[in-house]
Amino acid sequence: AANPLAVEAGAKVLRAGGSAADAMVAVQSVLGLVEPQSSGLGGGAFLVWYDAATGEVTTLDGRETAPLAATPRLFQDADGEPLKFYDAVVGGRSVGTPGTPRLMEEAHRRWGRSRWPDLFADAIAHAESGFTVSDRLATLVAGDSERLQRFPATAAYFFPGGTAIAAGDTLVNADYADTLRRIASLGADGFYTGEVAGDIVAT
Repeated sequence: AANPLAVEAGAKVLRAGGSAADAMVAVQSVLGLVEPQSSGLGGGAFLVWYDAATGEVTTLDGRETAPLAATPRLFQDADGEPLKFYDAVVGGRSVGTPGTPRLMEEAHRRWGRSRWPDLFADAIAHAESGFTVSDRLATLVAGDSERLQRFPATAAYFFPGGTAIAAGDTLVNADYADTLRRIASLGADGFYTGEVAGDIVAT
């Protein structure tokens, strides 16, 4: 995995007797917190599962899909002209319906051995107590400061007090912890229905 906190979360699951699918859920949950620029519940994923006992390979497609409200003119202005790239990409307009939470749930249903709620414990703990901002995350936030500050939520999170987060800072994300608790309790439906889903659609 791309971050030591995520590696340790997965390793802990394996040491406790969990399967690779269980470890993947724990790793992905932490990655969504510590490297939101690259990985997260709000995106898509593919999974390739190899069963060494049978030689069978199974693939799961958790790629995002177009929202029901999408139309052929979604990325055009009022005159039917294409939007400028960053006007189209930055913000909720370009977000597909996420596939990652359902893929995580399906992989656990097929191949998991651990208790589903236990797989989110490390990510919830890091979100609530704070994690150390990596060099990479700090660099990317600083390099994209104008676009990230267009929206109050991302401005408040990545620019507390108006200053960009820096490598070594401690970042807390209580909202992410709340979302993970919903998923831990309700399965992927905790993400695709109710308050979380409503917030995604509104955004």
